[in-house]
Amino acid sequence: MFFEKLEFNKFSDGRGDLVPLEFGADFKNWDIPFDVKRCYFISAPTNDDGAVRGKHAHFNLEQVIICLHGSFRLDLENQDGLKKSFMLSKPNEGIHIKKGLVWRELKNFSSNCVALVLSSEHYDKEDYIRNYDEFKELPKVKN
Repeated sequence: MFFEKLEFNKFSDGRGDLVPLEFGADFKNWDIPFDVKRCYFISAPTNDDGAVRGKHAHFNLEQVIICLHGSFRLDLENQDGLKKSFMLSKPNEGIHIKKGLVWRELKNFSSNCVALVLSSEHYDKEDYIRNYDEFKELPKVKN
């Protein structure tokens, strides 16, 4: 499977919710199944202009995508044309997009949405396929 749904521990009491994430594939109780080299968040996207984030695939990158606040839809498609959509709205759930060519789109953002992305590699513009037609024409990559 080209993705994996992850559920993180959540500790709740009268002070709020705490969702700890342990990093490092060598750590026996890891939550993120790779060493995180890059982290970024997307905040306050607007649906007024039909905002769609992502719209690309990667050759050599794994990611975990988490909705910290609000909600959004994550659409994935692998090279075989298999598609999967997730409505993300819980900060203790994430989607692990495994290494290999997987097209991803984030859309249908709620107001004040915040999405967190954890990546296995540093930014490398050569690792991106930003054209969907080119993505569909690429030779199949075995994972």
